[in-house]
Amino acid sequence: MRRIGVVLLLTLLGLGLGLGLGLAVGWLWWPVEYIDTEIADLKLEHQRDYVLMVGDAYALNGDLEAARARLSLLRVPDVADLVRSCAEAALAAGAPRSEVSHLARLAIALGASSPALTPYLAPAPSVP
Repeated sequence: MRRIGVVLLLTLLGLGLGLGLGLAVGWLWWPVEYIDTEIADLKLEHQRDYVLMVGDAYALNGDLEAARARLSLLRVPDVADLVRSCAEAALAAGAPRSEVSHLARLAIALGASSPALTPYLAPAPSVP
């Protein structure tokens, strides 16, 4: 009976040491390094940030083909719908008018429209 307890104790000790050493090797000494990841591999929230950056770039330079090329890196079936949904999400979240406006203009340029975004297509009113 005592021999079974010793074997069980040594087995658990070995498993614990192996697990600890494996975690130390994987997290401390040789952690995974992501190199050259694709834009399409980003989490959804970061993809939305990327779409916002593309919208900002489009607002600055007006180059629709460059915006299309950048958005194609996301590998989604309908980029216009993605931009429209990002604009509506920004609107619902209370994002700044400029952010919603940039996304709305890009969505319209790509062929997606939404009645909620129509007010954001006009220039912002000037404050006296």
